[in-house]
This record gives sequence, structure tokens and C-alpha cells, in this order.
Amino acid sequence: MHARNERSQATGGPSAEPPERWPRVSAVVPVRNEARYIEACLGRLLDQEYPRERLEILVVDGMSQDGTREIVERVRAAGAGGAASVIRLIDNPTGQRASALNAGIRASTGDVVVRVDARSVIQRTYVGQCVRTLLDTGADNVGGIQQPLADAPMQEAIGIAMAHPFGIGNAQFRLGRKSGFVDSVYLGSFRREIFDRVGLFDDVAPILSEDSDINQRIRERGGKVYLNIDIRVQYYPRETLRDLCKLYFRYGGARAGNLIKHGNLTSWRQAVPPLFLVALLALGGVSLVHRAFLPGLAVLLAGYGACDLGICGYLAWARRRSLLWPRLAAVFPCMHISWALGFFGRVCARPGAGRFWPD
Repeated sequence: MHARNERSQATGGPSAEPPERWPRVSAVVPVRNEARYIEACLGRLLDQEYPRERLEILVVDGMSQDGTREIVERVRAAGAGGAASVIRLIDNPTGQRASALNAGIRASTGDVVVRVDARSVIQRTYVGQCVRTLLDTGADNVGGIQQPLADAPMQEAIGIAMAHPFGIGNAQFRLGRKSGFVDSVYLGSFRREIFDRVGLFDDVAPILSEDSDINQRIRERGGKVYLNIDIRVQYYPRETLRDLCKLYFRYGGARAGNLIKHGNLTSWRQAVPPLFLVALLALGGVSLVHRAFLPGLAVLLAGYGACDLGICGYLAWARRRSLLWPRLAAVFPCMHISWALGFFGRVCARPGAGRFWPD
């Protein structure tokens, strides 16, 4: 198997088989107002080392209004790398990501469905590595490591925080410590038949983490989710604190949606931000009535502040970037508090089916 892996690594596919017998792959790209990133994303997909005749690209557009659709059509019309025959543009009137993924899966013809986001930056061997890992491990879903890119200082700070345990706990697809079977992965490359066993992405639940939900359903039905740390995908984080807060508010709400649907959390890390916020509000509230609780509140705030400033200081020092310190010190609380507020907002709101929070 080791020799097989080395041969595959060089060609970007399972080279133990002739190209005509490699699994047909459908790359599903859900988009909505991604004009800044979609052309480069399509270029990387068209440049895959995987055999062109075994690959199709389905761009599922949530009725973009920033020129995304026009860019996709222009790339198709240009025909470079066989784009006209490889790329298809599909409408997603709901604008929701889960609906986009389902529309792409239904329209696809591949044996393997590879999810690619417009903001993700994949290597030329990405599709081949995913297919090879599916074959070698017997997993039903395979993913790699999520690595941040940055065009601006705040975006860099956000990317660093989203790849550090203080920000994201033990999420292995962000930490990248070892390959193995995990609870969830970034993006995902699925055997098509797994959707017959567990269903498609949940596009009915009002607020849900669609990738965590389907990975949980895969594992509950005896399937396997595998993280290969040799597969590395870069991505562009949010650029501002405001956008980061909106994103993590949605993340927290989506995780609460999973809790409501499944009745459990899949990792301890998901309970930490809500518990921290509860402790902060509880101590703050009782301290207004009984000053005896003020020391407890002070210890909690001082402990969190010391962790925040200390970790941020070390990260800035390690990168020889002193100006990262204040930015990082602001990013971590934004992530934690926004996530917790979104979590409780979803639990308390319990909106009816069909209601979604905006992206």
C-alpha cells in the first residue's frame, strides 16, 4: 500500500488503476456573492491532476448579485481547460448552503462528491488525494486540514485565532496534529452511496451546522469520517471583527440547532463558550446584589484576560509581529462571546421550520 500511495501522490489519483477506471468525481461548489474568489477557485479545480474526463464541476449559486454568476459564465465561455464541458451552473433560489449542496448532489453524476468552497484554495493533487484516501481507508467521508491565508493584518489575526486551541478547542481539522477517524472534517469528499444510507444535507432544520450534522449521521449509522493531515486546504477568513462576530454568532446558533435535533453535543469544546458566558452573567448578576461574589467575578475575568493576553503575546512574539498582539487579543473574545450568544439565541428562539438566519 505504501508503494501505491507514492505512485498515487505523484499523479494526484489512485494510479493502481488505469485512468478510465478511476472513480468519477463531482465537485460541488456552493456560492453566494463570491465574485472576489470564484474565478480563482474554478481555475484551481480545472487545473487538477485528476483525469479531466472523470471530473465535473457544479457551481450552485444562491442568486448572487455581485457578478458571481457572470464570472462563472465567462469562465465557461472561455473554454480554457475544457471549462465549457466540465462546469455547470445551477440555481439555488433559497440561498442556503445546505440547499445548494443538495442541489449539486442531485445534479451530479460522480461516484464521489467533493465539496469545495469558493474561498478555499486547493492544491493540484487535492481531488486525487481525497479519492485515494477514501479507497485506502474505507471511509465514507474524507477531509483535510484547514489552513488560513490573509491579505490584511486583521484577517491574519483572525486566521491565527481560528487555528489555535484557545479559539477552537480540539477541532482536529484546524489543528492538524494527526490523521485518523474523527467526528468532523473540513469540506468533505463523500462516497455517493453514503447519501442513500443517511440522506442528504438537512435543509429543513431552521438553523443547523450542516457538515457536523451529516458527519454525525454518518457515524451514528456505522460510517466513518477520516481526517488526512497530508491533505491541506487553505482558505480566506473573514476580514473584520464585525464579520467574525456575525460568523461565530451563526456558528453558535448552528451548533445549538444540532443539539436540538440530536439531543447531544459531539465534543466538550462546544460546551465551553456557553458555560463561560453563563458563569460570567451569573457572577455579574449576583455581584450586583451581594458584593461577596465580586471576588469570584474578578477571578473569572482576570483568569480569562490573563489567558487571552498571554497566549496572544506569545503568538505575536513567535511571529515577530508585535502589532498582532492587540488584534489577537480582540479576536478571541469576539469568537467566544459571539458563539455563546448565537448558541443561546438559537435555543431560546426555536424558530419554525424554514426560517433561517442570514449569512
